[in-house]
Formats: sequence, C-alpha cells, structure tokens
Amino acid sequence: MKSRILKCTLLLALTSTCLFISACGAKKQAEIVSTLYNNTWVMDHYMDAVQDYDHVIYEQVYSDWGGRSIGPTEYRFRGIVYLTDEEAERLLNDYEWEEADAPEYEFDQVNTGFIGDGPWYSSRDFNKDNYPAVNINYSVFDGEKLVFDFCQL
Repeated sequence: MKSRILKCTLLLALTSTCLFISACGAKKQAEIVSTLYNNTWVMDHYMDAVQDYDHVIYEQVYSDWGGRSIGPTEYRFRGIVYLTDEEAERLLNDYEWEEADAPEYEFDQVNTGFIGDGPWYSSRDFNKDNYPAVNINYSVFDGEKLVFDFCQL
C-alpha cells in the first residue's frame, strides 16, 4: 500500500512539474503597461522615507503570458517623483549618494521630456529605506527628482 501511495505521489509531482515547465515555455512573456497614474499610491506603499513632493507620475506594468498564469501577477512600477526643494535638500543631506550612470529608461506612457540629463546619484541606504521588498531595476536622484523602476516580489 505504501509503495502505491509513493508511486502516485511521484507521478503527481512529475506531472505537475511537466505542466509548469510547459506553461512557462508555451507563450512568450509580454509586458503590458496597464495604466498611467498620478496618484499617491506608489508613494504611500513604497517610499516611506520621502516626506514631501510636488507630484508623482508612474506607470504600472504587468507580464502577460498569453493568457496563462501560474500564480499572482507581480506588478512593476516605473515613474518620476518631483520633490519639493526642501525635500530634495533633506534627502541630499540624510543619505550618502554615489554618482551613477543614467539608466536606460523604458517608459511607455510617462513623459520623459522633463527627466533631464543628470548627473544621477543612487544610495543603497535610500533604497533599503524605501524598497525593502522589491526588485529594483533602478532608483536614481538628480537633486530635484527621483526616477524609479522596481518590481514587486
């Protein structure tokens, strides 16, 4: 009896693994920009260390696997936070910033005409304080605005 249960369990595990692999490989992943936002949601949920800003604009992106999904969708957020002068100065003083290369921005709906040429800076401590549970593609600061791109885990 134990032998039969073990065989069934192994067969079920093998079948599940095969289905998972075929679902992942069956369709190519496509990035879909679902919405452009200018509300405070991303600030309220991810940027606790930013105390004051003029406005934020960001896009929410999700992956489409051709109608097949093997779990919850992890959203990607990318956008720009326009800081007040006082907040930009506070962030410059509160964190240690290192000069960084300008990222390759992948915005679809966010107007990048106001991003500027830098120089750009990044801070590990700032990222730890603001994005503890996400994958950061980039988070850069030019002394006036923050430009970010991160994905939920």
